[in-house]
Amino acid sequence: MKKNSLHRISTEITSEKIKIVNDIDLNALFNLNYNFDLLKGIIETLLKNQGSLQKQLDDIYLSEEDKEKNIQAMEKDISLLKENSVNKNDFKDLQNEVEKINGHIKQSDRKIDECKF
Repeated sequence: MKKNSLHRISTEITSEKIKIVNDIDLNALFNLNYNFDLLKGIIETLLKNQGSLQKQLDDIYLSEEDKEKNIQAMEKDISLLKENSVNKNDFKDLQNEVEKINGHIKQSDRKIDECKF
């Protein structure tokens, strides 16, 4: 390859968890005089990035599990609410029964009051 056409890695990634080695001359890796420090640095960076990416994947997996548990708990709560809820018609029926009972009580109270005199 020509000296003018040096291949360089120059990438921008916005994630703060991944470290990118910028402006690495890949031709320097393949010269006859091997640059072991450069090779070591690249390998170390790759290994760190692999660990970082694995941690990110693990965090995503755990957060998905938590979301699934929360969804299941909410669905259970909704079904309990539906089972224990009173609809408007049931409430009106109960209210009518209470009004009837109150009417009987008032009628009984009037009869008691009439008996006193």
